[in-house]
Amino acid sequence: MKKFNNNDSLTRLWIVILVLLFSACGTEKKMKPGLFLLNSNQVKQIKWDDDRNYEDLNTAIDQSVSYYKRLPNNYRFSYNHLKYSPQEMRASMAFFRKLIENANQETLAQEIDTHFHVFESRNSDQQAFFTGYYEPVLAGCTQRTSQFPIPLYEKPPDLTRIHLGDFKTQYKGEWITGRVKGKKFVPYESRDEIVYKNALESRAEVIAFVKNHVELFFLQIQGSGKVCFERENTCIRVNYAAQNGRPYRAVGRLLKNDIPKEMMSLQSIKDYLYEHPDDIRRILKYNPSYTFFRTVSKGPLGNIEVPLTAWRSIAMDHKKIPKGGLAFYQTTIPEYDGDMINTWNPVQCFALVQDTGGAIRGHGRADIFLGAGKDAGKLAGPMKQTGRILLIVARKESLKLHNPEID
Repeated sequence: MKKFNNNDSLTRLWIVILVLLFSACGTEKKMKPGLFLLNSNQVKQIKWDDDRNYEDLNTAIDQSVSYYKRLPNNYRFSYNHLKYSPQEMRASMAFFRKLIENANQETLAQEIDTHFHVFESRNSDQQAFFTGYYEPVLAGCTQRTSQFPIPLYEKPPDLTRIHLGDFKTQYKGEWITGRVKGKKFVPYESRDEIVYKNALESRAEVIAFVKNHVELFFLQIQGSGKVCFERENTCIRVNYAAQNGRPYRAVGRLLKNDIPKEMMSLQSIKDYLYEHPDDIRRILKYNPSYTFFRTVSKGPLGNIEVPLTAWRSIAMDHKKIPKGGLAFYQTTIPEYDGDMINTWNPVQCFALVQDTGGAIRGHGRADIFLGAGKDAGKLAGPMKQTGRILLIVARKESLKLHNPEID
């Protein structure tokens, strides 16, 4: 029998340790994103403090309730295997509203644990990633001029979306966007074709004309905004109407060698574009996605067609997360000293999932609506923060106990 000396034993021990370490690393990398139900201890450990006043929260809840009222009662919202009707979602909101009105901070965690399911939406890093968005205000003109040459288009009449599930059930929920050309259905024109080759010159109505491609590009990223006409002393509100079906690509990837990672933000990208006008086309065409707008009387509107509430409305992936649902987020926001970020402050709020976006994909991904104008833009621009995003829905038994009308 072979004998091992102390060195051999130590060697074998280190090999075992290294194998375990690499195995652990491999396991961490393979952890899947998803919606995870928290247990009682996890729920009670959360500090459910809300940084803002509940008046805004009630406004946002009212908007989600109005959305649920428009839906047929056979519609279902899915929290993993749990299914909720619009009536149950309304009842859950009413139950939560009563809870926060009556519960004190010491008992709130216990009440939420007793009467609500709490899910955490996590990405592959087992956390959440947050950005911010806002409602920009652009100068515009009703007619094309040398100062305002760039058209802001309505949805073109030939833009068509096809539900593939109508042809094969295996593609239920899958859509493609394009247009009919001759006897073929073809992809819709890309950003470069629309912007620089004037592909829509006679095919789409113009809502207004704005100053340049850069301002329009960032309006499209936000999805809504105001256009103000100095001559008429009036403003209109424009909101997302449709998209050309091309994939969304973040142009910041092209600028990783030009803008330091720690400085990368929407504002730094905008500054770079203005400082390098000859490079604008190359950078903007990297994102072939193009957004069309419509005028609305109120807003900005999210994807459930209700006005968004600053700090209380968030965008998440509508294919993964129930629309209109109650959430609770924890992350950090910038604090400025002049034009420079001085520090990042923690923030946590109850919120409602009332929007979505082309770059908002998968679990553990949220975009916080931070309001309108330049100040909101300063907050939203540099947001690339980690944190937690929790989804909250009442337990069925609690709904039935407090609302006998629930089936």
